[in-house]
Amino acid sequence: MISTIILIAAFQCYWINRLYNDEWQNLKKETDITFRDVVYRLQLQRFKKDTTFFKKGVPDNLFVLDVMDSVKGKFFDSVIEQHTGKQRQVTISVIDKHHDSINDAEYIRQDVDSFNMPLAAPGDAPRIVKYFSNNGSLNDSLLVRQIDSAFKTELLKNAITVPFTVKSFSGKEEEMHTGIRPHELKTNFTFVGLSQARAYQAEFASPVSYILNKIKLPIFFSILLIAITCLSFIFLYRNMLTQRRLAVIKNEFISNITHELKTPIATVTVAVEALRNFNAIRDPEKTKEYLDISATEMQRLSLLVDKVLRLSMFESSDIELKKENFDLSQLTEEIIATMRLQFDKAGANVTLTKEGSRFDFEADRLHITSVIYNLLDNALKYSKEKPKIGVTLTSLEEYAELCVKDNGIGIAPEYKQKIFEKFFRVPNDGHHDTKGYGLGLSYVNQVVRQHMGFIEVDSELGKGSSFCVKLPYKEANVIHYDNGRTIRKPKL
Repeated sequence: MISTIILIAAFQCYWINRLYNDEWQNLKKETDITFRDVVYRLQLQRFKKDTTFFKKGVPDNLFVLDVMDSVKGKFFDSVIEQHTGKQRQVTISVIDKHHDSINDAEYIRQDVDSFNMPLAAPGDAPRIVKYFSNNGSLNDSLLVRQIDSAFKTELLKNAITVPFTVKSFSGKEEEMHTGIRPHELKTNFTFVGLSQARAYQAEFASPVSYILNKIKLPIFFSILLIAITCLSFIFLYRNMLTQRRLAVIKNEFISNITHELKTPIATVTVAVEALRNFNAIRDPEKTKEYLDISATEMQRLSLLVDKVLRLSMFESSDIELKKENFDLSQLTEEIIATMRLQFDKAGANVTLTKEGSRFDFEADRLHITSVIYNLLDNALKYSKEKPKIGVTLTSLEEYAELCVKDNGIGIAPEYKQKIFEKFFRVPNDGHHDTKGYGLGLSYVNQVVRQHMGFIEVDSELGKGSSFCVKLPYKEANVIHYDNGRTIRKPKL
């Protein structure tokens, strides 16, 4: 799972890196071409203003500068030939960018030189030679600020906002080709000038932020894809952990409930065998004792089976409570008497205290019996060597309170709410000394809620627990409890 996420992330990083490199190369090409065109255009405009060295009527063509290079060669040939007394016709061909064809310019007359200047008198030095001898060199270079302004304008047209600096160099062409490092963004040298060559170059600041801004959508979608993939794997992993935990709980539940089912069956079997094989039936006292044991265990088995079968019905709200009138105090006494054999076996001291006189209820007697039995059974199972269980019944105005308190092992604060979840049992270093199946308190909570009541727990680790059930005497639209708690009848 982790390797798959790493593989997807690596592929996305490779893809983003490739996009970044492509954008870098495109930016380099675009800036280089734009810079060269700007320099050529500026020099062309400069030559067009010089009527001495540029012929009128030549169209605006960025490749005229290439023609000028050939003209420069022809120019010196013309000077030499004229100086030796020879005359020749020169034809200049220019590329028309509007007609995509090569047109021949008008022929230069034999009485003018290559730059349309009158020929010198025989034996006299050519005018161009005089020009260079008087002026030293031809000032045909460009100002850096002109190139900077024009280049910035062209870049803004193409939405390129990377800061740059235009630099000017002089020297031989072969000395300027020093190479550009991979992490640098620079244009190639652009050479201008007929008499003295100068080179111009634009050097950019780091274009990382510009390129990242251009590819921000692919980066966003890549991050989103990786995030969704990670979240999906996390969701699947958590589901797998949940399934594994449920599998462990299920196996533990099957083991524990098997034990719970076998215990009463084994007890009843032993009692029946005693009556059958040891002539206990002739002793009325032993017969009554064995029959009481059998009845108690069968009731315990019945409650367990009923609890397991009906719990899911409560959760789906498919069950209908069979309400009847009964006395809660009397019912509690009967359950304590029924469990007397279990209490005596464990050496438990059980006390029942009543506060008030109203304990008549309209509720489902069977399920309320299961609630009381579960609370007493848990108090007995999780108590110490000498269990002390106190049962308190308190009658109030709209409801009664049943509290079962023990001196058992207690419950840690972080588990006080989880104990009412189905199949949950408080962790005990990977094993449980007390057999159980994690359904008792969940079942109790469901029954109490169906009767418009609630259950509270007060526990201290190592000192014991107290479970208090608050039940209304009968169903009503609104039940007002203490501490400002109100429970309303759910609307159908």
